[in-house]
Amino acid sequence: MSKDLNQADLISGEVPADLGEEIGGKGRVYFENVVIDNLIDAMLELAGAAWAHHDRVLVLEKVLEKKGIAVTDEIEAHLPDGDELAARAAERDAYVERIFGSFLRRPTGDLPGRSDS
Repeated sequence: MSKDLNQADLISGEVPADLGEEIGGKGRVYFENVVIDNLIDAMLELAGAAWAHHDRVLVLEKVLEKKGIAVTDEIEAHLPDGDELAARAAERDAYVERIFGSFLRRPTGDLPGRSDS
């Protein structure tokens, strides 16, 4: 990994070009094996998604608590209608694609200095 990666790069979302090239599809190169790269991409996406959801739940619980609203029983009793189920399914599919989409990348064998065969 590049020693030039700094906090500003992480905050801006910009990744220095010397950190890697794409192989057979979108994605970063971290190691010499595309399978390991795919696992790292999935792990990073999962970690980010898990924290974002956890943080939102914590904030929501605090906001509701301050307003004197107890929601635990209502959440457990909620029965979604067809439209809500369809919307959830679409969101779930997009979530799965973000997390596991990197597993669709395959080695192309045309990167200099990389042996994926």
